Amino acid sequence: MKLALLILLAASLIEVCPNPYGDDGAEYVKFYCTSHCLLTDGEGRIEADKGLHIATRDPEDFRNHFGGEADLTFTHGFALSNRGEEICVEDDESRDCLFYGRDLAIVDDGIVYFRNKGEWDFRYEDWSNFSCVSDVVKGRVTVSPTDYLLEGGNWTVASFTYSSPYTPKELFVDASPPSLPCRELDISNTHFLASESYRNFHYKFALNGKRVVITTENWRFSKRGYIAEFESLKISKTLYRLLENDARYSTSRPDSCSTWKRVGGEGKGRSMEFVANVTLFILPDCNPVLDFISSAKHRLYIIAPYMSLDWYSKGGLRGAIREAVDNGAKVEVVMDKEYASREVAEELRNMGVEVMLIDNLHGKAIVADDKALITSANMNVYGMKLNREIGIIIDSPEVADFVASSFTNHYSPFDLLVPAVAFLVSLLALMIAGRG
Repeated sequence: MKLALLILLAASLIEVCPNPYGDDGAEYVKFYCTSHCLLTDGEGRIEADKGLHIATRDPEDFRNHFGGEADLTFTHGFALSNRGEEICVEDDESRDCLFYGRDLAIVDDGIVYFRNKGEWDFRYEDWSNFSCVSDVVKGRVTVSPTDYLLEGGNWTVASFTYSSPYTPKELFVDASPPSLPCRELDISNTHFLASESYRNFHYKFALNGKRVVITTENWRFSKRGYIAEFESLKISKTLYRLLENDARYSTSRPDSCSTWKRVGGEGKGRSMEFVANVTLFILPDCNPVLDFISSAKHRLYIIAPYMSLDWYSKGGLRGAIREAVDNGAKVEVVMDKEYASREVAEELRNMGVEVMLIDNLHGKAIVADDKALITSANMNVYGMKLNREIGIIIDSPEVADFVASSFTNHYSPFDLLVPAVAFLVSLLALMIAGRG
């Protein structure tokens, strides 16, 4: 809606792609004019009438590369620098500019700069476009360390690294050292994933028909983290499609890798069952994390090994936390003693955030009021933007309480009774609704 209003009221840049993969002739600018207007890079000028336009260096290259039609061709002197420059569209009453390489510092092959809620953002041209998916499910959340192991022989597993004694039917694993599994994989269908655009394939989940397991751990549950398991045909179908898409990044098994010991957890781990609406998000396609953080009005707990407050866009993680503080939320952050930045911890404390440092933390989770978010993504620009990651949001006050109490001072033995009673009530309500 914001973009639509912007288009109607002012001359606007919409997309800029200065350096498509392997084809400079396909570079383009997509823009809108409310009247006769001018597109310029400070050296060349392209005139255009009212309406939506795509200007490109070579219309045939653009058609072959992107499969669409461009209506304008770059004039002499107009060219998009691969290193960054300012592009503007202007008419008699308005002017809109992007200085890529400065306003958005990242410059790389295959990047498309675009409007996202009125702000400039970027994506790689080969990135997918999965939407967030929601379903009401019955499931369980477990806190590791734990001796958790997949049961049955038909699991498809995706992981950044993999050193579990369990042998899945199919495995998707990141191919960049030092994340390679060194154990001899007796899996005929193993996909080692590498991409020019995704920095790492960092997700961690498993699928067996409609059964779904999403975890913060690389299938070695010796550190503090989370496991969420549930049944949802809707969500599992989406994740199977994700793996079908990412299989195109398969490469040959590398010659060398780092040594990973098969390390498991001990004991069953604290867990609770739930019935709730669960929303799956796939990063960087659909990213609700910053909005989730900034939405907190009563409490915000962020649990992550480390954090980077700087971001690729205005505000970023720092701005989202500040907004929660301004909303009046009580904000606490739990990080790992070994990996957390002391500068970040001090800045958070200066913002009024309570910071706790603990040992052996690998899990990533956020509680905002009565919802809990569990994800594979670290709280930095790689996790939130440049890696392939996934996560879920569980809309349940009981799960939110459970996650909030897992590594903080808010846990007492009585807390175990509340989720159990809440689960039985939720299950009874679901059974009654099903009969109706």
